[in-house]
Amino acid sequence: MRLFIEKYEVDTDDRFSTMLTAAVDDIRDFGKRNTSFSKTIIIQGTKNNNLLFGQIFDVRSRNDYNPLLPNIGKNFNPAISADAVILNGNIQQLKGVARLLAINIKDGIIEYELQVIGELGGFAARVGAKKIQDLDFSAYDHEYSIANITGSWTNDNGGAGYYYPLIDYGNYSSDKKNWRVGTFRPAIFLKEVIEKMVSGAGYTMDFPLLDTDRLKRIGIPYNRKILTANNTLILDIYNNDYDGITPDEFGQIWIQVFKNGVEQYSTTIGNFGEFSFVVNDVVLSTGDIISIAAQGSYIPFNPTAGSIGAFTTTDYMNYEYNGATTITTSIDVVLLFTELGATVTYPFNPFQNDVWLDISFQTKSSTAIPTPILIGDDVKMNDALPQNILQKDLFSSVLKLFNLYCYEDNTVNKHLVIEPFIDFYTNDIEDWSLKVDRSSNINIKPMSELNARYYNFKFKADSDYWSDLYRKRYNEGYGDRIYDSQFEFVSEKEDVELIFASTPIVGYSGEEKCYSTIFKRTGNEPSVTEEQVDSIIRLMQFKTLTTTVSWNVKNADNSSSLHSGHDWPYAGHVDNPITPTNDLNFGAPKELFWTLSSGDLSTNQFNVYWSSYMAEITDKDSKLMTCTIRLTRKDWYNLAFNKYKWIDGALWRLNKIIDYNATNEDTCKAEFLRVIYKTY
Repeated sequence: MRLFIEKYEVDTDDRFSTMLTAAVDDIRDFGKRNTSFSKTIIIQGTKNNNLLFGQIFDVRSRNDYNPLLPNIGKNFNPAISADAVILNGNIQQLKGVARLLAINIKDGIIEYELQVIGELGGFAARVGAKKIQDLDFSAYDHEYSIANITGSWTNDNGGAGYYYPLIDYGNYSSDKKNWRVGTFRPAIFLKEVIEKMVSGAGYTMDFPLLDTDRLKRIGIPYNRKILTANNTLILDIYNNDYDGITPDEFGQIWIQVFKNGVEQYSTTIGNFGEFSFVVNDVVLSTGDIISIAAQGSYIPFNPTAGSIGAFTTTDYMNYEYNGATTITTSIDVVLLFTELGATVTYPFNPFQNDVWLDISFQTKSSTAIPTPILIGDDVKMNDALPQNILQKDLFSSVLKLFNLYCYEDNTVNKHLVIEPFIDFYTNDIEDWSLKVDRSSNINIKPMSELNARYYNFKFKADSDYWSDLYRKRYNEGYGDRIYDSQFEFVSEKEDVELIFASTPIVGYSGEEKCYSTIFKRTGNEPSVTEEQVDSIIRLMQFKTLTTTVSWNVKNADNSSSLHSGHDWPYAGHVDNPITPTNDLNFGAPKELFWTLSSGDLSTNQFNVYWSSYMAEITDKDSKLMTCTIRLTRKDWYNLAFNKYKWIDGALWRLNKIIDYNATNEDTCKAEFLRVIYKTY
């Protein structure tokens, strides 16, 4: 037996023993996927092994860690996984990552306890506590403009980049036909999130489903109530300038900035030229009064008052903060200074020995504060990502949504193969009849040892108006599916729950467009108030459709149109609300909130990806067999879960191998599921 960690060979001896388990599915651990792993491996603290593990047995030792270097030797970090391979002779038995569990010291003898986990487990370890916002989408930073919003509508099946869907977040339309620009927020694509997640962990993958047109259209919409940027800039008044004059002709000017009468900043300015200053950590609220005061050693001209006089602290430059990110249009801060003895009349001529000085100031916070994004502002795409969602949780939910099998490639390092159950099994059949140990017990349980009567395929509950209304009416979530196994001896439920919430689609009388809706609603018709809300992460299908009647994108105050046209950037659980052909929900809703004139809602996630699996494990003739088999080292290396096994005149699916002895060829336990039909 040989063990390599980060390509360095570990000393082993005759006592080295490895019991391995491999699995692709576990009926009794419903909805989860498993990987290969070893039981605890004991290795001796030889000089070589002590060096490989950075002398970690010494309680006084301390190693510096560089993530760019192999996790071994002086760079060893027990909190980080290390690449590992177990060989028997030259035949690979397990490839993945190693984890140091414990160090035992007795009578000066050092032993290390290790576990080696298959690459699927290694991928989970590498992803660790990383969140979606840790992925880098900065390449798609852009200006929030009507050109970029409407331009994204050609990217509905791009699978990468961004898309601005029309989602009803509440209070952005009075007629549900024309929409103020604030309802448009950038969405990202699920395909690119998974690709960045896998590559960021140092892995590659084969995931054919991800390259289909349908998967390229699935996106993750913006999930906060208002489109904001995480900005340290709270207030920005700019555009300082002056009309040339000899700097020494004037004395100093004293500038003060006040918030509600309390000084926030002061400075003295001399030798006139362009200047600006920053006021830090001034947190503003709507209604705050901000004032700029100045006092000069010479006589300024006040263009607002139209008079000449000594300039002292005044209120003509006061204004009320209205919550906007930039308020340059709310105040004109101009000081006009003349040469000594010059005659100034009003209106004045700014080009006759006069100096225009536009005072510029900014207020900033030491921590990023969400600020509303307006037309012309920058959109930082990482600010638009769902926050505090673990990458591994998203990945796990995608596996559940599509009933995917994810397993490691034996021949390619750090390479995952991902396929749905319906595509996983080939037509290849391996005869394992002679591998079964007939002298050991063969245990057969009917109906796959079901431990539940009902299987709930469900989305995470959210509290927006239409989702809450549906849940109250039908006591289940919109898009959920309850599967009844008809197993009379148990009454428990098993849940397959995603981190995603489902989104009802709502249509309105006289309007051909319909919308995914995420808002709260209070009051009764006709006095209904809509309120924007934060929401749980969601998945939607994007498709740019065409309306027969043009509609408008309005500016923020609804006073003018920014865009008029027929393109409609639809987003929702069905691929097309007019003629749907597939649905992201597990089941067809018991009530639709829009008019469906044609199409089909039966092609949903349960019917396509789960129904044949559930039919097989709950069939009256279904059987779960556990028996003892004997595998050679070559059998183990070539182990293929996607090939049917022929045993005693019947076809079986191999689910799990338990305690295969990689050190000495011996018997081990195996679990098989009876194949009722290859296809349903």
